[in-house]
Amino acid sequence: MDESADVSRRALLRGVAGATAASTAAGTAAAQEGEGGEGGGGEGGGGGNQRAVFPSYVDGAAGGAYSDERGSSEVTVEVGAGSQSVAFAPTKLWVDTGTTVNFEWVSNGHNVLPNTQPEGAGWSGSGDSLEDEGFTYSHTFETGGMYTYYCQPHEQLGMVGAIAVGGDVETETVGGGGGEVDPEHMGVPFHPHYVGIATIVMMVVSLLFTFFQLKYGESAHASGGNN
Repeated sequence: MDESADVSRRALLRGVAGATAASTAAGTAAAQEGEGGEGGGGEGGGGGNQRAVFPSYVDGAAGGAYSDERGSSEVTVEVGAGSQSVAFAPTKLWVDTGTTVNFEWVSNGHNVLPNTQPEGAGWSGSGDSLEDEGFTYSHTFETGGMYTYYCQPHEQLGMVGAIAVGGDVETETVGGGGGEVDPEHMGVPFHPHYVGIATIVMMVVSLLFTFFQLKYGESAHASGGNN
């Protein structure tokens, strides 16, 4: 191996190492941005690796964001959110018993009606009338359990939501050794995970390229290569 080829290979190794580090940093930054982005679903006062299990009624809900707001005495849910103005934000909410949920209209022509609720809860919703942007309705959830609700004119468009109240609800482990977890299920937008996958692929390709360069030398067609 001549000196020029050796220098070239050392430069190649430095370049691959730099590219790999940059790709990893970019993937990490994108993932962190995604966790705090739209639809990310904050882990509020409760946090940890447990989350409430929500009923299938909200599986296809518009929006779909999840937020654990245990520890908060008041929580806001936007009514008529999203690009199509047919979502509750957050869609899936976990609060303590005694928490007041303030429903705030951010677009026109919606209401909030209960679909299911725990026995004896007595939640009646905002009523049948449709309200417009700027309207507010509040309810304090004193009875623990799972509540689902909807907007009457937009239910078929996915304007449904759910509120888990208290600790006596079904939960699941979403991290910390709980097995494989769907990133979407954790409330993280999926696009940052594409970035992570692309980063891994780039690293593998870079390592394979470096291996073959070191093992077999430069291409015979390249200047200074082995003939």
